[in-house]
Amino acid sequence: VVPNAADLPLYDGDFGQPVPGALIFPGALTFDANYDAMAYFLKEIYPLVKARWSQAVLRITGKTEGVDLSVFSECDGVIFTGYLDDIRPAVAQSWACVVPLRRGGGTRLKILEAMALGTPVVATSKGAEGLEVTPGRHILIADEPEIFANAVVSLLNDKALCARLAANGRRLVQERYSWDTCAQGLKRLLDQVAK
Repeated sequence: VVPNAADLPLYDGDFGQPVPGALIFPGALTFDANYDAMAYFLKEIYPLVKARWSQAVLRITGKTEGVDLSVFSECDGVIFTGYLDDIRPAVAQSWACVVPLRRGGGTRLKILEAMALGTPVVATSKGAEGLEVTPGRHILIADEPEIFANAVVSLLNDKALCARLAANGRRLVQERYSWDTCAQGLKRLLDQVAK
């Protein structure tokens, strides 16, 4: 299998510094799996985070046209950015990226993008599905609301943990999920088939 990848040079550069308490979910709510993830997060997890980190803010990016946002109306500190022409500054300026997906398929490019930008990630097992990540080294994995909230709060409180996950995540993308690396695997496969 040749995995999906990130074009690493696009993620080099200064896109801004992480803002304490800033969380991000990069994904259009017009996609059912993303909508379910945010409905779950905002109902079951976010209140637990806010109880311990009241100044936390969550930005949800992507299109929302035709989506019922009324279920999110009582959530304090939630910002719907709409579609962003360039997602990199929004992710880079976030303290953590949350990926509480419970369904859907495919590789989570949002996780690869966050790791390429040095933004720590908290995800469900389903959210990180398809990626060869080591929990606690590259990413934090949590499948229960309280454990997920604890993981987010631990990132908000621990700069050393953030730095370690950021460095390890970026290194993983460089070594395993850059297009240069993945293209070499594809080239070897094509050469083998051609022979």
